[in-house]
Amino acid sequence: MSTEKIKGTQSFSRSMIVLQLIADQVEPPGVTELLALSSLTRPTLYRILSSLEAEGVVIKTSGKRYRLGARLIGLAHGALTQVDVRGIARSVLTALRDETGETVHLAIRNRDEMVYVDKIDSREVVRMASTIGTRVPFYSSSAGKAYLAALPNIEAKKIMDRLCLAPLTQHTSTDLQYVSEKVEAARVLGFSFDEQENEDGIVCYGAPIRDGSGLPVASVSISIPMFRLNADKTHYSRPLVSRCAEISKMLGFI
Repeated sequence: MSTEKIKGTQSFSRSMIVLQLIADQVEPPGVTELLALSSLTRPTLYRILSSLEAEGVVIKTSGKRYRLGARLIGLAHGALTQVDVRGIARSVLTALRDETGETVHLAIRNRDEMVYVDKIDSREVVRMASTIGTRVPFYSSSAGKAYLAALPNIEAKKIMDRLCLAPLTQHTSTDLQYVSEKVEAARVLGFSFDEQENEDGIVCYGAPIRDGSGLPVASVSISIPMFRLNADKTHYSRPLVSRCAEISKMLGFI
C-alpha cells in the first residue's frame, strides 16, 4: 500500500514538473525541448503528456508542441477564490486605492517570483495596464522586495542567490549587492520603493502582509505613473504600511 502511494506521488510530481515547464516557456515547447529541460525519459514524458492532454490541462498543437489548456482557467479561478488573504484583504485594499488614488496590487509568492492575485484599479483615466496572474520578479518589483524584506535574512539571501537578474528596463539593476541593499532598506523602513525598475514610467511602493507566525504571506504594491507622482513619499508609504498592518492583524499577526 505504501509502495503504491509513493508511486502515485512520484507520478503526480512529474506531471506537475512538466506542466510548470510548459507554463514557463515563452513559446509552446515540443518534446525535444521538454526532454532537455527535464530529467525524464522519452517514454515517461510521452506518458505524462498524454495524461495531461486527456485531462484537458495541456493541448497539443498542429506543430506537435504543447501549450496550457483551457481547463486550467477554471482551476486557476477556483484557486484564486480560495486564497484567504485575497478575500480578507479586498475591502482594505479598496480603501488604500481610495486613499492614494492609485492602482493597488496584491501579490503572493510562487517559487522565486511574485504573482498578482488581485488588483484594485485607479479611478484615473491613465493607470497601470496589468492583469491578475501577472508574474513579477523579486529583484525588480516593490512587491518582491517587500516580501524578501519580511523574510528572515538567511531565507531572503537563499532566494536572492538563486535569482537570474536580467534588465527589464533601463532602470533595472542587475547588481545583486544593490538589490540586497534595497531589500535591507525596505526591512528598516517597513516598505520598498521601485523607481521604474519593473516597468518604464511606473513607480511602485510595496509592503508585506504577515500571518500569525510573523512570516510574509503576501505583499501589496501601489503603482503610480511617473507624471502623476506625488513628491511626498509619505502620501503612499503611510497608508500602505498602515493598511498592510491592518490586514496582517486580521491574519493573526500582533
